[in-house]
Amino acid sequence: MISIIIAGRNDNYGGNFEERLFATTRYNLEALEARGIEAELVFVEWNPIPGRPLLSEEITAAFPNARCIIVEPAIHKLVSGNRNIELFEYHAKNAGAARAAGSWLLLTNPDNYFGDDILDFLQRGMYDAKTLYRAGWIDVEDETFVNDPQHSDAHADDTEPFCCASGDFIFCARSLFEEVGGFREDLTFTNTHKDSIFCMSVFERTGRTQKIGHTYHLHHDRPGQKKRRVEFDWGRVGRTRQETYGLVDGSVIATADRRMTVLSLPDHLARKAKNRRPPGPKVPKAYRAPQPPLLVRQARRLRRFIKRRYRNSKA
Repeated sequence: MISIIIAGRNDNYGGNFEERLFATTRYNLEALEARGIEAELVFVEWNPIPGRPLLSEEITAAFPNARCIIVEPAIHKLVSGNRNIELFEYHAKNAGAARAAGSWLLLTNPDNYFGDDILDFLQRGMYDAKTLYRAGWIDVEDETFVNDPQHSDAHADDTEPFCCASGDFIFCARSLFEEVGGFREDLTFTNTHKDSIFCMSVFERTGRTQKIGHTYHLHHDRPGQKKRRVEFDWGRVGRTRQETYGLVDGSVIATADRRMTVLSLPDHLARKAKNRRPPGPKVPKAYRAPQPPLLVRQARRLRRFIKRRYRNSKA
């Protein structure tokens, strides 16, 4: 069985979030079922906004083969190293992967349609447990453009291990995901590049990656992206395996009710989270990109200063 893992929260990210979530999920699940591919949906609702209806309630009502994991806000507050990020996408996907029932994991996002080339590959069922399977990325306005040959892959020039937009589609054996230790959870200052680090970690272990088709991404706005996005030299991040991931180390309480599981903190950690204010984003020194020499930096600052003075004088 394939476990499809997606993450989200009830904040209407990018506008019409629920519409995108349900449109792509229904399309993908129905297409898999039509090809006789057994699949479950694992939706991880990370840090939901109190007082608003849970998306998980709607997901379980709409899709009989769905299970939902709700990660309470206190957990987010405790682990966050960047107050500008409200959804730690890869922490959430780890939580879903750790609790998935399938022997194969398909990690994607709630606005991606699977192309026919992907579905045909999955239908053949000839998967290699040591290969990381990836997909191309095509931005579209609506479902009518799915499988349209006139649209080209935005990352057609991407080479192994196919890191570009990899968070939108990763398919691998559960055993391979566990061998790597999931997505890095120690980089709590960012969501950026964790998918690339995962791809590189797999490639360094097995040397096997393969593009199997294309995803079609529903276009949407990205509010606050510049504020959230933190760039760093991800090539400096180590590739050692995480021993635990996905909030399964005993530090959380899992309460199951039908097809929903709520993850919460024990009292002593809940008190700690309540009194904690996540810091602003700060890249650890070990991951900062090399800086130019001091004289070069001073010359650049001087040029910027002169340009500003020149613009102001003209104004």
